Amino acid sequence: MSHPAPADVRAQAVEIIGDSIFYALGLKESLQEERKALEAQDMDALQAAVDGKSACVENLQALDTRRIDLCEKSGFTSAAEQMQELIDWCDEEDAINSRWEHLLVIAAESSALNMTNGAIIRLRQQQFESSLSVLRGVTPGTDTYGRNGSASGQADRSSLAQA
Repeated sequence: MSHPAPADVRAQAVEIIGDSIFYALGLKESLQEERKALEAQDMDALQAAVDGKSACVENLQALDTRRIDLCEKSGFTSAAEQMQELIDWCDEEDAINSRWEHLLVIAAESSALNMTNGAIIRLRQQQFESSLSVLRGVTPGTDTYGRNGSASGQADRSSLAQA
């Protein structure tokens, strides 16, 4: 089986990574919008941000599949070193490497934003559960199980109709 020419692989990799950067920037922007919506508790803006985030993730997954296929067709296994091997083989003038590094930076920034948004969501969930516990007449923060493993929170709960 013959492998594609390095120049062809380079051109395809540059295109795939360029498209990936476009969608990664879109993902980062959606995550920033999601945070604003979470902080403002704006459900319409939150839904729009989540929809945008989902579309970007779908496109990024498809592009990553194309990137992996290109690497494998070029003779590089799907190991962690795959991109570095491809870069070493065909990346004249740093065309792939500079874009790849840019993509990795955006991915790291997006990951941090996603972690922050997750923390905000968990905090809101705890606040909601605490408020719900007060309405049920249970001490806020009571978990399903007590320290000794007994079901401490369940038995003491009152229905919302009784609260």
